[in-house]
Order: sequence, then structure tokens, then C-alpha cells
Amino acid sequence: MHLLGVGKESIIMVYLLGVLFTSVLTGSYKWGILHSFTSLMILNFLFTEPRFTFIIYSSNDIILLVFFLITAVVSGTVTSKLQKQIEISERNEATTKILYQTASGFLPVSGKKSIIHQGMIFIKEFAGFDSAVCLEEDATYCFEAPKNEHSYLSYPIESNQLRLGELRIFNENRQPDPQSELIVQAVATQLAIALDREHLYMEREEIRIAMEREHLRSTLLRSVAHDLRTPLTGLSGAANLLADNYETLSYEERQKLAMDMSEEIIWLTNLVENILNMTRISDAQLLLHKEEEVIDDIVSQALSHISRLLKDRPFTVHLPDEVVMVQADGKLLVQVLINLLENAIRHTDPNSSISLEVVKMDHTLKISVCDTGSGIDPNIKTKIFEKFVTLDRSISDGKRGIGLGLAICKAIVDAHGGTIVARDNEPAGTCMILTLPLEDQIWNEK
Repeated sequence: MHLLGVGKESIIMVYLLGVLFTSVLTGSYKWGILHSFTSLMILNFLFTEPRFTFIIYSSNDIILLVFFLITAVVSGTVTSKLQKQIEISERNEATTKILYQTASGFLPVSGKKSIIHQGMIFIKEFAGFDSAVCLEEDATYCFEAPKNEHSYLSYPIESNQLRLGELRIFNENRQPDPQSELIVQAVATQLAIALDREHLYMEREEIRIAMEREHLRSTLLRSVAHDLRTPLTGLSGAANLLADNYETLSYEERQKLAMDMSEEIIWLTNLVENILNMTRISDAQLLLHKEEEVIDDIVSQALSHISRLLKDRPFTVHLPDEVVMVQADGKLLVQVLINLLENAIRHTDPNSSISLEVVKMDHTLKISVCDTGSGIDPNIKTKIFEKFVTLDRSISDGKRGIGLGLAICKAIVDAHGGTIVARDNEPAGTCMILTLPLEDQIWNEK
């Protein structure tokens, strides 16, 4: 250094840099202070006169060394504290990210068990502890608690001053650090918020279902009361007319009144049958009693129930030339055809034609009921198979009906593993097309 002409002032800067590097690399101001004293002694030993001794003659060197010591201690302490603040900021940033992930991680989760499982995952991932959630509403049942584990820390899960349960951290005789403690408390808070939100959602859903049931019940009662009034009034009038004027009425008039009464009774019978079937469907009690049925017999039974409604209307039936067997509940399948044919009759003029066609395909049986009426109203086309959908009430059974026929048809066909759709009939009218799996397909699937 002397040969290069470097003075003590420049050499001091080298040692100051050493102090700074020591404080930064070690992360402790104590090492920086120790390095300051060490540098002072080395500087005194090597670069002050007399050299290679710890004796100082010059007062300038003493002042220079004192200032060096003060500068080294201050700069080392400031650098070390700055380094500490950087480390604290980094830890706080990491903790903030964890808390954000925890808060946002509960948002898409629904269901009590899923929420609790998500909280336990966060505890394990971010804090490193096994945990369990004990809810008081479940008789203090703990979800996924380790067996024979007695050492744990408890954190309350509270929402709006209401205690929902507790979060247990199995610490295995080690205490969580402040960061882990903060994470656990945050998870407990988020658990309370999520569980409270789930409870409110379930209450709202129960209220919605209850309101929907009440609405359906009111609609059913209103529709039944409305539709029973007309046929009962007709039956009462016809019966009174026959009773009071039986002798004066001609044979044709008595026959006409009797046929009218028969039609109303048939309609009432089908109405009651549809209501009973819909009740079973709504209560999930629609049981199928499948047997091998001949499709010709099913069609014949359906036609016998509505023969009087057809009267002189143009009506055609096309059946396969061969005997076709289908695995089905014959009584329910007959009800489907009756509902479809009644819909076609009510939606068309007396002179409009109706056809029923049965076609055997490779593995399915296709049954089509087509009419030449005005077609499906666009307002109800997308919801024609829903309950209580009728034309005249904007809520498709026809001009008189409670809107259950097609809904029942869909439920019965779906229960048989088939499909039912509504198509436009060219050039005019509507076709209701249902398909059923044939018995050979069923046996192949088995």
C-alpha cells in the first residue's frame, strides 16, 4: 500500500466496506460491531506509526481511528437494521400472500365438509400442523381428528359472537411461531365466515324450496278446482235433465246426454290418474313393473279409453306387421298414449286428422302421435314438458287441463330409459315422438 502511495484515508474506506458487507451478509449488527473493533485493531497494527505495534504516537491518528470506529459502528448498525427491515418486509409480504390465498381459497368452496377439508389443507400447507375442526352443532364431532392425539391448541370458530366450534392444532409439544399463529387464526376466521355463509345459503335454499312447493301446491289446487268445475257442472246438468225430463226426451236426446256424461267421466278419470301419477313422481315413488308387453295390445287399450273422444274424426293407426315385444310397464305406457292422444284431440279441430304410428327400428321402438292442428305455441315450445304448462293460463295440455299430461309422459318415458320429443308436423300440426329400448338391447346391455 505504501509503495502504491495509498494513504490511510483510502485504506479506512476498504475496512468500512468490510464492515458493511459483514452486516449485510451475516444479518446481525453484533457481527458488524465486532468487525468494526477488529478492523480498528488491524488498521492500528498495520498502518499507523509505529507499525506492527498497537502504540499510537500521533494525535491525528487517534482522532482518525476514533472517527473510523464511530463511522463503522453506526454504518454497520444502520445496515444491519435495514437488512432486518427488508427481511421483515419479505416475511410480511409472504404472510400477506398466504392470507390472501386463504381468504380467496374459501370463496369457490361449498358444502360443510368441503369447507372444513379446505381449512385443514391450508393449515397443513402453510403452517405445517395437522388439524381438526370440531363443530358444536354436530354434538362436538371432530372432522378427521387423529386418533389418540391429546396434545393440541384450540382456536375458537366464531361468527357474529356465535360460537360455531373450534379449530384444533396438533402441535406435538412444539409451539407455533408468530407467522404460523397468524395463519391459524386467519384460517379459523375464514372457516367461521364460510360456515356462516353456507348456513345462510342452506336456509335460503330451504325457504326457496318451501316457497316453490307452496306455489306448486297452490297452482295444483287452483287448476284442479278450475278444471273440475266445468265437467261436474256438465254432469250435474245432464243428470238433472235426464231425471226431470226422461219421459219427454227422445231416444236420440237421451243417448246424446249419456254420451256427453260418459266423455266427462272419462276426462275426470284421466285427470285423477294424472294427478296420482304426478304425486308419485314428485315423491320419487314411481315404481315400474316391467313385463314383456305386445305393443299392439298397449295401443288397443289406449284407443279403447279415448274411442268416444275420437267420434267421427279422421284417425289412422299404423302398426308393424310382425309381433313386437317391449319390456315395459303396460299400464303406465297406456297412460302415456292416452295423454298424447287426448292432447292431439284437444289441440285440433274436429275435422283435423290424427295418426298413431309404431315403427320397429334396430334397437328401439318408435311411437309417433301426429296431428294436423295449429302446432305448438312458440311461447311454451321450450317448456312443453314442464309441469303446469298450459296455453290459456300462460303457465301443454290443451284448452282444458292442469298441465300435467306431458310432464307425466316424460317422467314415465325417462323411467323406461327412453326419450320423448316434440316436432313440427309438415305441413301443419305437431308430432310427439317417443322411443323405447327393445328387449334385445336390454339383454345385450346386461
